[in-house]
Amino acid sequence: MNLSIVVPIYNVESYLEACLSSIEPILSNENVELILVNDGSKDGSEDICYKYIDKISNNKQQTTNNKQQTTNNKQQTTNNKQQTTNNKQQTTNNKQQTTNNKHRTPNIKYIYQDNQGLSEARNTGIKNSNGKYIVFIDSDDFINCQVLLDFLSKDDIDMPDVFFLNAVKYDKGSVSYFGEDYQPEKILNQSKVEVLKGLCRFRKFPGSAWNKIIKRELIIREKLFFEKGIYSEDIEWSMRLFNAATTFSYLDGCYYYYRQGRKDSITGTVSEKSIKSLLYILEKNAEMEFNRDISSYLYSFLSYEYLVLLFIMTSKNIGCDADIKRRAYHLRFMLLKSNKLIYKLIFPIITLFGVDITGRILKAIRGNV
Repeated sequence: MNLSIVVPIYNVESYLEACLSSIEPILSNENVELILVNDGSKDGSEDICYKYIDKISNNKQQTTNNKQQTTNNKQQTTNNKQQTTNNKQQTTNNKQQTTNNKHRTPNIKYIYQDNQGLSEARNTGIKNSNGKYIVFIDSDDFINCQVLLDFLSKDDIDMPDVFFLNAVKYDKGSVSYFGEDYQPEKILNQSKVEVLKGLCRFRKFPGSAWNKIIKRELIIREKLFFEKGIYSEDIEWSMRLFNAATTFSYLDGCYYYYRQGRKDSITGTVSEKSIKSLLYILEKNAEMEFNRDISSYLYSFLSYEYLVLLFIMTSKNIGCDADIKRRAYHLRFMLLKSNKLIYKLIFPIITLFGVDITGRILKAIRGNV
């Protein structure tokens, strides 16, 4: 098994069919497994999963039967003298085929668990995976599976720890730039330092879990499981991934379609928990000892998320207490450890005016930082 596709599912009946349909073409490959983790959905997501599994199973059975029928037809044409013998053999084969059908299962695992959150759903997928590599797909998004087929065609020699994948924002049929502009020459055959240096050019931190294919051995060895009970878990996980991984590569082509406009989406909603989660992640990473040769690049990623924190703290529906503001103010030192001059220039602004006013300034110039 070369690739495990992990899809966490929770109350996404409106989008799940599109997600699964986009994965379907690759499931004819015997080196792929699909792991569906239903995290306690209360809508019709489970029924959609069952229908999908039945569909895939029936399609595979039909393909097997068609191949068997073609073989039998050729045999019948070639050897008419053995027709009686062949018919007896066909009867035997059919009986054997029926026996095999009872035990044949598609390369799909469906797992139901009580609701524990996105992190634990992904962790369940990891623990039940058998592939050399793992890729995550959120069940309200969809993919171009040709990119994964290209991955499977690669030589299985000197494969890297991480493959980067392209993504676009998808909103009611239209697509837009996601903010990550991977350049193959900045990644392919480059050292870890050069790869991270190149990633720092992006306007946003490439911290999503779903735009990467990761070596399972690395995940298990470095205990790269997702932290339970927080929002922005992808950011926390990606920081550990970048610190642990040593080799990187890139797959060309538009792969991931990140759905916009979901009113019930966690990532699209600012809440007290989202602010506290991001603050926690920044504080946790601020205490980490990064290798000196990559430290400034990782702090650039953290600095980007720090400015996001200041930005969302200005949301009208959220009242940040004095403790949150104090902790956020203390973390401004990360800007000075970044390799980006613009981040370093924001440090004195925060020092002089505080996090409230700086957050409003960032909101006013949104898109330029």
